[in-house]
Amino acid sequence: MSLDELSGFLADDELDSQFNEEQVDRIYERFVYDFLTNPFQYQGKNVRIYPQNSRIGQYAKYRETFVHIITREYKSSGGRIYLCERANRIHWIKPILLAHPSNEIYYFKFKDDDNICKEYFWYYRKDYMVVLKDIHGGVVIVTGFNVDKEDKVKFWEKYTDFRDGNGTC
Repeated sequence: MSLDELSGFLADDELDSQFNEEQVDRIYERFVYDFLTNPFQYQGKNVRIYPQNSRIGQYAKYRETFVHIITREYKSSGGRIYLCERANRIHWIKPILLAHPSNEIYYFKFKDDDNICKEYFWYYRKDYMVVLKDIHGGVVIVTGFNVDKEDKVKFWEKYTDFRDGNGTC
């Protein structure tokens, strides 16, 4: 599959902007297929997710990684909010990782605020980012999100720093 062919899992006119358990269940089925039923490797490492379910009430039946991807943290409130656009692109993670290396994906590494080196795969054309982190003997954990307009400059600087040999890891 070409990255150009990536589109939402659900049609825009079908997608509810608020949490809709039936829709989230459908998206979750695809997530389970991509990461549990039909697992894959990136550079010889198994791409894994956190195995435990979320501790957040309405999401308790879903895996923690899934919930992290379909919601966004709001530090001011200390909670997470469902974002339908993030959920509707969750099936992009696997094709983006499998397509790398690609001229369509801007790849870079940098250390986060906790001093952990992470790999970033930015599908720039559609403003979608996939993030990997090595854990426990080379197994990889994954997350993905939409890149907001206000964050594009920050990520572009991290990308160019890494590309130019000035990265943090």
